[in-house]
Amino acid sequence: MSITVLGVDPRSRSKQKLAAPAPLPHVSRRALARVRDRIAPPTACHCCDGRDVYLQSNATIYGREYGDWPFVYRCAHCGAYVGLHPDTDLPLGVMASKETIKARKDAKFLFQRLTKERFANNRTAAYAWLAKALGIAPSICHFGMFGHDQADRAADVCRAQLGSRA
Repeated sequence: MSITVLGVDPRSRSKQKLAAPAPLPHVSRRALARVRDRIAPPTACHCCDGRDVYLQSNATIYGREYGDWPFVYRCAHCGAYVGLHPDTDLPLGVMASKETIKARKDAKFLFQRLTKERFANNRTAAYAWLAKALGIAPSICHFGMFGHDQADRAADVCRAQLGSRA
């Protein structure tokens, strides 16, 4: 899976009225401008190669809406999904299966411990270290962009850095 970082969305500087895709109530220029490492919204599912990816409420996953911006892109075929940056139609990362989401959560738990213990809660420094340890660009070093194998690798390098405390 290859991730292309597109930079800030040009709609953030547009003078035109922004049209929010259904079911979103709006899209904010200010929120679009905050997303520096934007990736394109999914049109196909990289988990199953399905073409039935829809923007919908996260209630379709959890049974009720969660969060202030309760929307996801979800594959109708395999159920993989990804959340959105608040007040935008931009994905937080790449679509993931339940197994990949669990691997991301497990790795991020270790990363947060490492950030606290080794980087004095300096997330920028911790992410820079993780990107270097994984051999990836800092712009794509986000747990939401990790596949299952990459999340497992992130967990392994964090665990090794934590040593016996992991």
